Amino acid sequence: MNSSEYIKSLVNKSRVAQKEYEKFNQQQVDAVVREIAKIVYDNAEDLARMAVEETRMGVYEHKVKKNRGKASIIWNSIKDRKTVGLIRYDETTGVAEIARPMGVIGLVTPCTNPIVTPMCNAMFALKGINSVILSPHPRAKKCAVHLVGMFNEAIKKYGVPENLIQVIEEPTIELTSELMKQVDVVVATGGMGMVKSA
Repeated sequence: MNSSEYIKSLVNKSRVAQKEYEKFNQQQVDAVVREIAKIVYDNAEDLARMAVEETRMGVYEHKVKKNRGKASIIWNSIKDRKTVGLIRYDETTGVAEIARPMGVIGLVTPCTNPIVTPMCNAMFALKGINSVILSPHPRAKKCAVHLVGMFNEAIKKYGVPENLIQVIEEPTIELTSELMKQVDVVVATGGMGMVKSA
C-alpha cells in the first residue's frame, strides 16, 4: 500500500466514525472531551517521563505541571460551550445559529510538546463533533501511539465509534503531506517549513 492509499484508508475510516459521532448529543460529546483531559491529568507523571525520554527535550517536572495545568485549563475553558445542534436563536431577526462539524481533522504535532498539543487539539476537534487523525513528529511517535491508545480505551465506555481518534504510527514527511491533502481541516503545530506546507 502506498502513502496515498494508506492515508485514504485512515480518512475513510475516520469519515465513517465522524458520521456516527455526529449523532451524539451535547452531554455525550462533553463526556468524551472531558475524558481526554482526564487521561492526561491523571497520568501526568508517566506521560511527562515518556515525553522527556523519547524526545530528549524538556524538564520532567515542568512537563508534569504542563500536563496537569493544560488539561484543567482547556477543559474548564470549553466545558460550557455549546457545540451541538442549535447554538442560539435571535427572536428579533429570526436567525438561528446551528453547529456543524468540519469532518475529519488532521492534527500535525511537534516533538517539543508531544502530550499537551495532541490533547488540546483533539479536545477542540472532538468538542466540535469531528474525528481526528494524528500525525506526530517522528521523534514523538511512541508518545503519540501510547496517548491515542489511552484515549481510545478511556472513551470506549461512552459508545464512541471505532476510529474516532487515529494515529499514523510510523510518521514520515510523505505521510504527513498526504494527510494534509486528504483531510477536511489541518491543525498544524511545528517549524516554519511544516507550517508553510500545512
